[in-house]
Amino acid sequence: MVGFGIGLAVGWVVPALNVDLSGDQKEQAAAAGELQTRIIKELQTQYYRPVDAEKLGTAGIDGMLESLKDPYTVYLTPKEAQLLREQTEGRYTGIGASLQTNDDGTVLITGVFDGSPAKKAGLRAGDTILAVDGVPTKDRSLEANIAHIKGDEGTDVKLRVRKEDGSTRTITVTRRQITIPIVERKMLTAPDETKVGYVWLTDFAEDAGEKVRTAIDWSERRGASWLVFDLRSNGGGLISEAVNVSSLFIEEGPIVSTEGLHSPKEVFDATGDFATDMPMVVLVDEYTASASEITAGAIQDYERGTLIGTKTFGKGLVQSIVSMPGGALLKLTIAVYLTPDGRNINKKGIKPAIVVKDRPKQKGDEQLDAALDYIAEQED
Repeated sequence: MVGFGIGLAVGWVVPALNVDLSGDQKEQAAAAGELQTRIIKELQTQYYRPVDAEKLGTAGIDGMLESLKDPYTVYLTPKEAQLLREQTEGRYTGIGASLQTNDDGTVLITGVFDGSPAKKAGLRAGDTILAVDGVPTKDRSLEANIAHIKGDEGTDVKLRVRKEDGSTRTITVTRRQITIPIVERKMLTAPDETKVGYVWLTDFAEDAGEKVRTAIDWSERRGASWLVFDLRSNGGGLISEAVNVSSLFIEEGPIVSTEGLHSPKEVFDATGDFATDMPMVVLVDEYTASASEITAGAIQDYERGTLIGTKTFGKGLVQSIVSMPGGALLKLTIAVYLTPDGRNINKKGIKPAIVVKDRPKQKGDEQLDAALDYIAEQED
């Protein structure tokens, strides 16, 4: 699901499933629960120091979920659950960066907002956060790391960071109020003088579809005949918005389908809220993930636009949210998603039609320049 708040990239959220357990499954679950209860009771009555039963229970849950080797299936404490609920509000107090989980459990910075504390501190996409205030990020879930990176305005957080060149350093960042720039727009001109509307979507948050539509309309009113839709460093968001955004460019047909062991195949069709038939280029990179890959994959499968950039992240999993006692939540993977052509892109990503790498040390934006050059070539 994914990048939000400071970048809670959870993919997208669907209602929890109601599945009846078999008799054997019920017995296995009961036995596991009884064993954990027995161990906690023995510790309470015999351990040489006082024990916190609640803390033991949470640690047991974390260990159980870690055995699945799935970084997207996690138990969220009430505080962490509140952060997840905030992911669609578009405002928070933190550092202003979007985050994703690396395969080794560390935290990858996939994007940094302009003017944010993270930007001013020298953080950039591609940096890996190894520790937050001295605690290794691999020892916590993404949501728990986010909870500790966020904090009161004006306070500091110390991040141990590995840069892309392999060097490590500790960076202190002062938290402040952040407003997430969901959509940015501007007019560009291709080398042949073609007018191009540029729309950058940073997150698939609430109303993302409406904001993208507004940006498209704005571009058309200013004479744009081509559109560049930028999904770079977009870590994902809500399924509804992935479908809404895709439907702006795809008039009809399936946008994405999901299937899993306990969830029958479900197809999400275009909403009919078609916005434009302008030819388009979609910019993607290695930090384009989850809901972004839904939209990029649909546009590619329908040959609605040309993807330019580098291979995407490859997060093709569906998470469901289940309420737990005390305001906690269980976020668990229930299915994979497939593109309209039936492609499973999980851990594979989507390869663009035109591969262009961005060189951070080189001035300019090579991928955007390549998009404008491509547009000029098509107009010749």
